[in-house]
Amino acid sequence: MMLNPLLKSLLALCLGNLTACTQWHYDLGTPLQNIDVPRPEQQVNLAQALDMLGPPQRMSASSSGYVLAWEHWHIRENSLGLSLGAMGADLLSLDWGELRAKGQFLLLTFNKERELTSSTRSNWDNHAGGGRAIQPFLSMVSVVDVGELVDKLPQHRWGGSFLKPLPRAINSESSPETGQNGLEQRGTPRAVGQRSLEMD
Repeated sequence: MMLNPLLKSLLALCLGNLTACTQWHYDLGTPLQNIDVPRPEQQVNLAQALDMLGPPQRMSASSSGYVLAWEHWHIRENSLGLSLGAMGADLLSLDWGELRAKGQFLLLTFNKERELTSSTRSNWDNHAGGGRAIQPFLSMVSVVDVGELVDKLPQHRWGGSFLKPLPRAINSESSPETGQNGLEQRGTPRAVGQRSLEMD
């Protein structure tokens, strides 16, 4: 059965009004793939490392000195929705979304004399989540959540830890956000490690 051009155009217009899609891209930090990672045998000091890499995104004191970290993230969020709302029937909406995260992380440790003692680089490309939703009537559901991945870095909140509600305030002494007790990569689950006392 052949459809006439007018019917094809009307069908395309209806389908176009029924669907919507979005794609978000986030680039956080400076790409690290073209950087020569300093090694301890090169006898690199802190000033030389900062000259090569620029300021770090994360830092923390350690028992033997301190740790500096640089990271770069490329995050892609895709979503697609199908709804009858354009036809005046807000009875059903179908939604799909996925999240892909590519990351690079560089970690340098220094002793108290400001000499490089270790360096580690990691790269990854992961499916970071997604979801599907069926929404009867009128409602909105987020099927992909990038909130923790695109949040401001913890140093932007230093000092605010004293204003947190319990039990988070109790955990301030061991929180990785203070710059005194370790580092944490973006997207680390909140239910494990040093943050396990902060669960809601």
